[in-house]
Amino acid sequence: MLNERLAFAKGVADELFPAEADVDSAIVHASRLAIALIEGRKTAKQPITMGQDGLALMSRATLKLVEARGEIGAAHAAFRTAQNELGLRAVSFGDYWECPDKTAELPERFANVA
Repeated sequence: MLNERLAFAKGVADELFPAEADVDSAIVHASRLAIALIEGRKTAKQPITMGQDGLALMSRATLKLVEARGEIGAAHAAFRTAQNELGLRAVSFGDYWECPDKTAELPERFANVA
C-alpha cells in the first residue's frame, strides 16, 4: 500500500515541477517579446503606435500567465496537503524550496491590473 501511495505522489510531483518551470519560462519569453518590440521599434525608427495592438494583447496574456503562476503555486500547496493526508509528510519529492503557503494571494495592488 505504501508503494502505491508513493508512486501516486511521485507521479503528481513529476508533472507539477515541470508545469511550474514552464509557466515561469512562458512569462520570461512573453516579457522578452515585449522588450524586443519596443527596442526594435526604436531601432527601426518607427512610430510609437507600431505594434501597439500586439503589445496590448501580449501584456494581457502575460498578466494571465502571472495569474496562472499563482494558481499553480496554490495547487502545489493543495497537493502538499493531500500528500500529508496520504501519510507521506516526511517524504520529499524534489522541492528546491519550501512549499508555497496555500493562503498566499497576489498583493492587492496587482488585483486590478489589466
